[in-house]
Amino acid sequence: MLAIETKDLHKTYISGHFWAQKRNIALTGINLKVMKKEVYGLLGLNGAGKTTLMKILLGLVKPTKGTALVLGEPSGSIGIRKKIAYLPEMPYFPRYLTPSEILNFYGKLYELPAKKRKLRTDSALRITGLFEKKNVMLKEFSKGMLQRVGIAQLLLNNCEVFFLDEPTYGLDPLATKEMRDIILSLKKKGKTIFLNTHQINEVRQICDRIGILHNGKMIKEEYLRDIKIPLEEYFVKTVAHGKKAAK
Repeated sequence: MLAIETKDLHKTYISGHFWAQKRNIALTGINLKVMKKEVYGLLGLNGAGKTTLMKILLGLVKPTKGTALVLGEPSGSIGIRKKIAYLPEMPYFPRYLTPSEILNFYGKLYELPAKKRKLRTDSALRITGLFEKKNVMLKEFSKGMLQRVGIAQLLLNNCEVFFLDEPTYGLDPLATKEMRDIILSLKKKGKTIFLNTHQINEVRQICDRIGILHNGKMIKEEYLRDIKIPLEEYFVKTVAHGKKAAK
C-alpha cells in the first residue's frame, strides 16, 4: 500500500510586480510513489527542489498543478496531519523553555492524556540522550542538542509517516549514529520515513530506495540493493547525465 504518492506535480513560484513578474520553476511533472514501511531518501544538489517537494507533501505549500497524497488523502488535510511527523533542517523552539516543557507542549497539541504524555516525554528524552538535561533552558543548548530536541518531538506521537529534512544536520558522530538507529527502529515498527539529505553515507545505511531530483525533475529512482557502485559515484554520474540531457 502506498504511503506517499504524487501525480504530475508542478510548482512555479512567481515574484515581482504584475508588470514585471519572474517565474521560477521549482518542480516539473513529479510522479512519486513511496510504499508503506519504506525508507525513501531524496537526493539532489542545492536548489534541486527537494525542500519544495517536502513542503507540498506536508501541506505547507500548494502545487501549481497536480496532486499530492499522503496515506491516500490530500496532503495537508487535518486527518493526515495527525498521522505525520516533521523534523525541519533547523528546528526552532523558544529558547526560554526546557526540553521537558517543549515536549509537554507538543504532547498537548497531540491531545495526549497527561499520564501518557509524561511517559512518552520521558521515553523520548531518554532515547535522545536528553533526560539529564530535561530541565535546562534551550538557550544553553548547541545546534546539535537542539536537533536532538526536534528528534524527541518526533517520537511523542505514534505517527505513521515521518518527514525528515537533513535529520543529521549539526549532529556529532555519536548523535548521527543515534539518529540512524532511531530511523531504523521506526522502520522496524512499520513506519514510513521520507528524508532529504546530503549525507550519502547515511543514505546507504538506512534507505531502501532513493530518488535523485535535479532542476525540479526526478531523473532517477533506484533500490539501494541494485546499486553496485559507491553511492557517491552513482549520484555524481546520474546528475552529470541529467545536466547533459537538459542541454
